[in-house]
Amino acid sequence: MQGDTEIVGTETEPYRVDLVAGQIFTEEDPALQLDPGSYSLNHFSVYNDAGDLLWIAPRLGSELAEFVDGALPLTINLGAGVKKYVEVPVLCFDDREVNQYGYLFFELDEVRAYELCFFANYCDDDGRHYTANYNLDIWLGTDNTGEILYSDLVPETGIDENGDFFARPVCVALPINDVPDEDYIYYEATLLNWNENYDSPTPIVLSGTLSRNDIEANFGPDMTVEYEHLRFNCVPGGGEPTGPVCLPAITGDCERAVFIQMVGNDGPSGLTEFYPIFTQDGDEVGTIRYNLVKRPAMKDLLTATVDLNDGWTATHARFTLPNVDEDDVCVNNINDDNFDMVYEAANLTYPVQARVAINVCPE
Repeated sequence: MQGDTEIVGTETEPYRVDLVAGQIFTEEDPALQLDPGSYSLNHFSVYNDAGDLLWIAPRLGSELAEFVDGALPLTINLGAGVKKYVEVPVLCFDDREVNQYGYLFFELDEVRAYELCFFANYCDDDGRHYTANYNLDIWLGTDNTGEILYSDLVPETGIDENGDFFARPVCVALPINDVPDEDYIYYEATLLNWNENYDSPTPIVLSGTLSRNDIEANFGPDMTVEYEHLRFNCVPGGGEPTGPVCLPAITGDCERAVFIQMVGNDGPSGLTEFYPIFTQDGDEVGTIRYNLVKRPAMKDLLTATVDLNDGWTATHARFTLPNVDEDDVCVNNINDDNFDMVYEAANLTYPVQARVAINVCPE
């Protein structure tokens, strides 16, 4: 385009130019011999010999524009007597709709993306499963200090024609990492209220990291993809984790605080960040932090350190790893606002779900 005038190709019939054989730049083409001036590139797509779409350049305002530097339209200033190569960022995306995206010599700068979908359950303390409503944030990196890719995503929820509550999966496009087993995507999912479906629960945050192998493990045949299934307060088979029961019923002004978090990675060590703890009524009563230690030829250690806010005291606590076949850790008669719980288990595989339930009372 030059201004509003179509110079090479039209919106309905884009101009075709071949790539140099075995290269990712275009051949010399008389149609691209243009007068000096300022032009814009508004559409760019790449096909194979069979006519299958391989790559496309995203446009500003599209969902995938953030994955490239220089989304269309590209401004091209062409001088006299030059052979100008213009880099065009293009995406290879498994599930794109062409009409939503966004010469001279053009050189391709390829970026690839995967689609991944999330779905979540919430389980009450009796083990009953519900379709969950939640908030999803995703970062590029291994914690929430990385580059934010998505924030405040929520599923579409409602009631179907059978009167059943439903939630659509939340699907996102993720950049592809060159190292298959390297964690490079970090997510946090926060359970939200859905009063019509389930009683207001204790605020729960699930977090985790994903590698390219983790993402590809969800891929099925015929271009299908399985959900990344999140479970708030759920354990295999439903119900409470096995092991000793060490939390008496709350009485008087005391409250129950439950915190569930995916912690660790393939080689955990050191301290995690501080996580806030909330009561079932939504009151923030303190923080929890984990320390992960791998010990060769000995059981691994996972320590939960609880630090309650002024005005709150813990009486009893229970530390559970629902997917690990070890007894729970119970701490009785605490009567303090700062304490540790140490979980010992053989050859922990990370990330692991850590569930802490505490009886807290106002001082």
